[in-house]
Amino acid sequence: MDSLLRQWLVSKKIIVNLKAKSKPAFRFYFKVMKTIGIITVVILLSFGFSKNVTKVKITNKSEVTIKGKSNVNSFECKYNPDFIENDLQVSIARNNNKIVLEGAKLSIKSAGFDCAHKMITKDFKAILKAEDYPHIVINVKEINTIKENITAKLNVKIAGVEREYLVPVIFNSNTNNVKGQLKLNIKDFKLKSPKKLLGMVVVNDNVDINFNLFLQY
Repeated sequence: MDSLLRQWLVSKKIIVNLKAKSKPAFRFYFKVMKTIGIITVVILLSFGFSKNVTKVKITNKSEVTIKGKSNVNSFECKYNPDFIENDLQVSIARNNNKIVLEGAKLSIKSAGFDCAHKMITKDFKAILKAEDYPHIVINVKEINTIKENITAKLNVKIAGVEREYLVPVIFNSNTNNVKGQLKLNIKDFKLKSPKKLLGMVVVNDNVDINFNLFLQY
């Protein structure tokens, strides 16, 4: 393409033959090629094709909480964001309304949760089998955008069992934070709720994971 363009420019006398090594002509040719390159990129982006690798850091302003209920009361376990491990190297490929991600994997230490009460925290970690499986892994696979609606496809791994979910999320471009709520049943991960006081206190199998992640990139 570069050779054909050069020949066309010379034939139209827009520039002289570059074999003459005219500096003004060379500079003009370089500008033309640079402009065409930019236009080509813009056209590709307009059709929804692009891919790049971005370093993403989840800051300690982020919040992750897990809420549950028993037949007696409710509980809330908050995650200490200082336990979030490593920056993420995320590969992003765009195709129209779909964004495909690689490397957007968040590793959460089960030991990082605090349920405000020592016994509840102990029971919660027992539910997660924290000693055998010290990490909860959330892998963001895709993000789909249709008008104002954003949906994330998540792969969640708890206690060695993986499940896939579609979760509505909200992204604030001014503060670079993304938040949402994931509803799940612990039985999907082959986990069992503890029973206390001879079975009189029973924890509900359904829990809500609320997240508000502040991103830096």
